Amino acid sequence: MAEITNKHHEPEQDNSAHVSHERSDIDIFQVAGYGIGMVICCLVVVVMVWGMFAYLGKREDAVNPPNRPAMTKDRQLLPPEPRLSGVSKGTAALPELPKVELEELRNSEDALLTSYGWVDTTKGTVRVPVAVAIDLVAAKGLPSRPSPAGANGGYRSIPSDASGGRTLEKISQ
Repeated sequence: MAEITNKHHEPEQDNSAHVSHERSDIDIFQVAGYGIGMVICCLVVVVMVWGMFAYLGKREDAVNPPNRPAMTKDRQLLPPEPRLSGVSKGTAALPELPKVELEELRNSEDALLTSYGWVDTTKGTVRVPVAVAIDLVAAKGLPSRPSPAGANGGYRSIPSDASGGRTLEKISQ
């Protein structure tokens, strides 16, 4: 078994007056030369890449010359239909404020949602206000198709908590 001693190590005497770094380990001129060489190589690569891009740009311009005068001559004052915003409904090119257009849109949608009207007269389909439709559905109820008792061995299919899955529930008699 190892013997445990309680000896305390005394610090050695300070002999740092004669201690310094080794001057023969690194050659500062070689390190500086390497750094300067790396900078020069990076600059050469940058100049080569810039020259390559200039050459490729000139070659592409020769293949596809710009045709700016023809493009500006054929330019229309108004964009083609459908115009989304900023042009009035008339033939004149008078800009409308987007807020005004949005207000008109909301007013027309509110009129559809809060009024009665025909959707299809041939089929007899009508439009009723949303509040009236909610009251009608609440009073009449939604259609449902209950499972007949005893079908599927006394189980019925119901939605489950899983992602879109269905599960079977035992029907109590």
